[in-house]
Amino acid sequence: MNGRRRSPLITIAAAAVAAVAMLAAATAAFLALQGRAEGAALYEGRQPLVARVSGHEQPLPAIAARCINCHEGAQAIGPALNERTLAQPLARRGGPPSRYDAAALCRLLREGIDPASVLVPRAMPRYEIDGRGCEALWAHLQSR
Repeated sequence: MNGRRRSPLITIAAAAVAAVAMLAAATAAFLALQGRAEGAALYEGRQPLVARVSGHEQPLPAIAARCINCHEGAQAIGPALNERTLAQPLARRGGPPSRYDAAALCRLLREGIDPASVLVPRAMPRYEIDGRGCEALWAHLQSR
C-alpha cells in the first residue's frame, strides 16, 4: 500500500463478501450431497418410484420398480449405471456411440428413448419422475 490505511468500512465489506462466498459454497456442497442421497434412495427403492411396463396401464409394485433390481449384482440384466458407463460415448443397443447427461437420462426413464434415439426394450419400465428426481438420480449415478 502507498502509506494509506484501508478504511474499516472497506475491510468489513471485504469480510462480508468473503463470508457470503463461503456460505454459498457450503450451501452448494450441502445441496449436492442432499441430491446424491435422494438419488441413492430412488435408485435403491428406499424412495419408491411409480413405473409401468410399456403398453401396460397398471403400475408395477414399488419393489419391482427399483433400479437396483436390474442394474446391480451378479444376476443384473441391465447395464451397470455409473459415470463411466453413462457419460462416456458408447454404442448401445446397436445405435451409434452416445453419452448420457441428466436430460437424456430423464428422457430414457420417462419415454424409453436413449440419447441415440434408440428405443430401449419394453422390459425397461417407464417412470413417472419429475425433474428434481431425475437430477438427483443423475447426481447419484455420477458419484458411483
